[in-house]
Amino acid sequence: MILLERFNKIVAYLPLIDKDDRSALPSVISELEQIMLDESVPEALLLQVTRCCKLAEHIALSETDFEKGINKLSQNINRLLLFVEKTAQENIKTAIPPEVADVNTEIPSEPVCDDIIQYRIKFASAQKSTLDDFESAILAFEKGDVHAISNVKRFLHTWKGEFGVLELPQYSSLLHQVEQFLEEGLIGADQLFYFKDFLANQLPLIVSGTIPDKLSIDANKLFPAPNESRNEDAVVTLVPAIQPRIPPFKDIDNSLLSDFITESRDHIHTAESLLLELESDSENPENINSIFRCCHTIKGVAGFINLHDLCDFAHTLESVLDNSRKGELKLSTTHIDLLLASMDCLKELILIIEECLLDKPYRLPDSYEQTINALRYIIQNKGQFPETTYKNQNNPDATESLQKPTRIQDTARKPDSSCTLNENNDPSVNPILAEHPTPAVHSKSGNFEETIRVPIQRLDQLIDAIGEAVIAQSMISADQTIRESSNQNLHTKIAQTTMIMRQIQELSMSLRMVSLRSTFQKMARLVRDLSKKSSKEVHFITDGEDTELDKSVVENIGDPLIHMIRNSVDHGLETTEERIAKGKPTAGTINLRAYHKAGNVYIEIRDDGKGLDKEIIFNKAVSKGLCKKDDKLADNEIYHFIFLPGFSTAKTVTDLSGRGVGMDVVKRNIEALRGSVDIITEKDKGTSFTIRLPLTLAIIDGMIVRVEKSNYIVPTLSIIETLAATSDHVVNILDKGNVIKVRENLIPLVYLSDVFNNSITRLNGSVKIALIVEDMLGRKSALIVDEIIGQQQVVIKNLGNGLGDIPGISGGAIMSDGTVSLIIDVGGILKTTLS
Repeated sequence: MILLERFNKIVAYLPLIDKDDRSALPSVISELEQIMLDESVPEALLLQVTRCCKLAEHIALSETDFEKGINKLSQNINRLLLFVEKTAQENIKTAIPPEVADVNTEIPSEPVCDDIIQYRIKFASAQKSTLDDFESAILAFEKGDVHAISNVKRFLHTWKGEFGVLELPQYSSLLHQVEQFLEEGLIGADQLFYFKDFLANQLPLIVSGTIPDKLSIDANKLFPAPNESRNEDAVVTLVPAIQPRIPPFKDIDNSLLSDFITESRDHIHTAESLLLELESDSENPENINSIFRCCHTIKGVAGFINLHDLCDFAHTLESVLDNSRKGELKLSTTHIDLLLASMDCLKELILIIEECLLDKPYRLPDSYEQTINALRYIIQNKGQFPETTYKNQNNPDATESLQKPTRIQDTARKPDSSCTLNENNDPSVNPILAEHPTPAVHSKSGNFEETIRVPIQRLDQLIDAIGEAVIAQSMISADQTIRESSNQNLHTKIAQTTMIMRQIQELSMSLRMVSLRSTFQKMARLVRDLSKKSSKEVHFITDGEDTELDKSVVENIGDPLIHMIRNSVDHGLETTEERIAKGKPTAGTINLRAYHKAGNVYIEIRDDGKGLDKEIIFNKAVSKGLCKKDDKLADNEIYHFIFLPGFSTAKTVTDLSGRGVGMDVVKRNIEALRGSVDIITEKDKGTSFTIRLPLTLAIIDGMIVRVEKSNYIVPTLSIIETLAATSDHVVNILDKGNVIKVRENLIPLVYLSDVFNNSITRLNGSVKIALIVEDMLGRKSALIVDEIIGQQQVVIKNLGNGLGDIPGISGGAIMSDGTVSLIIDVGGILKTTLS
């Protein structure tokens, strides 16, 4: 009766709708949606209600002719009402009679006939993120999340209705079958993943209009018997050498391909880090399952966009991991080496695909055939490696299956039957499923956060626009007319606007912040490979990988870290024999750590190796004419010679390092990010390189100070405190110059007027302001200024190539009066003056 009441309400709303007043349409749509949510509604009726709801939405959005649309909607609703009344009277659920079932033919041609292809294209284009969410729901379901099954059902139910509206009954019928089997517990996560991949592969067909009238589904994959044993007599067919299958790049959306490349690299980095963990814990099921999911995701998307070579490789890799998940393969060090080599091959193949966007020719990586061949051999031989390893491809005595790639026909299970939808779209199902439902995998369930991808150019434009808005707002606040106004209400509103602009600015900057996790994961793989290449045992420790930095900083810090870690392994750490002779542990340790301090992010690379030899570095500098033998240099000045171009103390040049070009690149790249690098070392104890980087390259909080007639900006996070200073506070110490006494501490004085104006300034009884500042090395100084004007967030602007690098200056900012103030680099000032 509730269903009948809802239709009566809809019929009552319809006369209230006219072309100029469509306010009753939302009520009609709401009632139709309530009917769609009613599980007791017959399937055929639900399909027609869904179509009516879509038609009502088209009318509301003026996407179809109003008169024609509302007339057809009224006719269809009245027909459905008659059917519901008849059903209620007979108290039966029956199929919708022909005169009602042809509702689709009565819907206006604009949205569902003439434009049906466009709607299908829009639908297919919007499904990428939906399929990702569906996959996340399956993952949660597989991990035992009791709520996830409802989400999976919701996706299936929604798709079923949408395919019906798009006049694709073959898909909606299949979805109905999957719904039923899921409801009865006959299918599990593996089958749902297969079904998700099947849908993903169907989307291009929907877009192109080459939709099959009947769908053929492999019953083994969609409805497999869980306990079906492996086919011991799996057929192995030798095939010719693998030929590249050139993807149809002209038919692939570039933005979709770019997103896939980015996501695939993230998955590979995750998989690599987990593989490294498996070396010490080879049977960790959670790590194996996570690596499997990474490969499965790459395979699914690669198949969707017709990257067949990549899809095949990921599928083969996935099969090896699946055997490990099932306990059929125990991973050894050799297996993990092969899996890591497979990740390298994946990375190279993705790089080739990326280069194809620049019109470079498509090819397969040199290691592709060899690696996929080795993976297939493992699958075929239950994890056993051949006598000749997969690398020994040129050995004529090598196993034949490794000399030529093999195509394994169904190594996982015996082929029983295939399920082809008949005219009624009813697949036949293996009856054994009812006896052996797929068991749920119990583990911790995850929460999945919804995200949206935005091109970085738009984000940069947004941040630039907000920066200009901040400048404009500060100009309004500083306007003389505003400041002299006695209207308190106006001042309150301006203060509120200032607060809101600050919040917007902080939020916009947070959009660009990304963690260092992926960068640190790359370093873990690098250390592992370098340790094997140099025959050194290395224990690699990371900390603070969740520290966030501006995206552009994170993207550009990778190369410097690679150079520094490579040097630490190659030159810093001793060989095992040398460490034993020195009484050290056989395994060297490299620590990679990130943390926040004083408004900056610090990345520390520390090893427990032999340290830098000050005498060798100094003698090398003398021989290159960089200093004189009788020069008295501080230790830190000597150590910084290693950052000069071509400077190297290595006795031999290896393929890892030793040519004297790496550290020069490190310093230049870090300084380009407005950062700095410092060295702390002790002979036979180790070396620590500390990189200081700004949180963001766009905005800082600054204290505006006046020095004579010019204004400067001092970053507030570098300021410890401010004091009023007179000549009575100043003490002159031999060889150290003037210092100021602050609570029994003597702090060196720095007159900013001396630094920038080449004049000599003294307090001479006058009262000035002392800003007590601290740099990254912990050095403190008192910057003497004439006046503190105020505190303000400023947008950092580069000074341009015309001015170049100015010691002690990190950039400029446009002030509220339109003038430009220079931003003080505290570290640079102290380095220049205190030395």
